[in-house]
Amino acid sequence: MVEPHVFIYLGSDESEKLDRIENLQKKLFPPDLKELNYNLYHADDKDLGVAEFKEALMALPTEGVRSRLIVIRSAHKLSGPLKAMLTEALKNNKGRVIVLDVPVSRGTEAFVSEFTKKGARVVRFKEESVPDVFALARSIVDHRPELALRILSALTKSKDKPEGIPGAIFWQWEKSRAERRFSEKVYKDGLKIIFEADKELKSSSSKFARGALILERLVVRLSYLT
Repeated sequence: MVEPHVFIYLGSDESEKLDRIENLQKKLFPPDLKELNYNLYHADDKDLGVAEFKEALMALPTEGVRSRLIVIRSAHKLSGPLKAMLTEALKNNKGRVIVLDVPVSRGTEAFVSEFTKKGARVVRFKEESVPDVFALARSIVDHRPELALRILSALTKSKDKPEGIPGAIFWQWEKSRAERRFSEKVYKDGLKIIFEADKELKSSSSKFARGALILERLVVRLSYLT
């Protein structure tokens, strides 16, 4: 049986994926040669250039190494030119093991099918649903800051717009007031915190990371109101 050289890691279980990738590294090259034989790319990285990508695909393993390892995160988001370059490289894929990371199955069926036909083996991992902003708001009202921060992190990674999150929290805050989940003082203090964060987000011209920090502060302050 011919050993596959291209894998599609389909699913969102990051812990299992990292274990698989680390095992591949151990199998393919010693730790001291990792830097010369391992490339990690993010397909949605706008700074990923054609020349850099081509160089990695064409490079040969160093002496004494079985194969180079190339991991492409969110591979289904590869631009047209980069995807075409990958397709061309697979026609003569010697000395390389390529891992195409696809974190979600929905909406990526065509990509998975295309590269499966090109010889890729699909390795399936558990898929975890990304909580929505209302789950975030509920965890805040329930005074569970650690859970709220984990949900917020998942939302920001999925590129939910920061400006839309205070609105969902406000909605839950109003609902919780009607249910008498907290005192009128806590309600008014919470409103002030929500409106401050909303104003800061809408008046800020900073990058996405700045918005995430504003939201983290909002989540913590609300969660500890008593």
